[in-house]
Amino acid sequence: MPDRAAIRVVLADDHPVFRHGVADLLAGTGEVEIVASVDTGTTAVQAVTELVPDIAILDLAMPDMNGVTVIRKLVERGSPSRAIILSVYESRVYVDQAFEAGAGGYVLKRSAFLNIVQAVQAVRSGGTYVDPLLPGHGVGRGRVVAVPSDEAQNSITARESEILRFVAYGYTSKEIAGRVGVTSKAVEAQKARACCRLGINSRAQIVQFAILQGWLQGEMTLR
Repeated sequence: MPDRAAIRVVLADDHPVFRHGVADLLAGTGEVEIVASVDTGTTAVQAVTELVPDIAILDLAMPDMNGVTVIRKLVERGSPSRAIILSVYESRVYVDQAFEAGAGGYVLKRSAFLNIVQAVQAVRSGGTYVDPLLPGHGVGRGRVVAVPSDEAQNSITARESEILRFVAYGYTSKEIAGRVGVTSKAVEAQKARACCRLGINSRAQIVQFAILQGWLQGEMTLR
């Protein structure tokens, strides 16, 4: 592509085979230069801050820091780089979370190899890209549930986090009470306080919050 600078991209995804596949696809277009390929949210923030790419492509559910939180941190730092979320989640909740945080695009992992190039081109040009395989894929439609702020997330205690994680796994208040050594009433009270601080109103939203925190990646048992 003579007379036209390559689109500089930082790519962050914790699945190496998928990440390398996307990187090879983008680099193979001749339009994109992968300036960094990383596997955590923390290193994504560092790479984007230091390298100032045109586009940051971010996995939604990385272990240490989800893609929405990465975008928020970059916005706080005044980063000019635009972001595209890669996700396995097709729920309107996640799409709205991403765009509320400042994303310029949302691409499903199952169709990434078909759509990621178009997404990069559209977002680099100042547009917005929503994966066409998403149901009702107009941005801003549907119920919006905001990702709790870092301040809100930091305000809950370790015990409250533990209780929310048990709730997300489907345990009852009685089962949780037996595990943590308090009464069912105390479990309900701590869950209610944590949900109030986080702006969470239902068990479904607790599960969504748990997914974004990376809490549901392994088994959690009561014994």
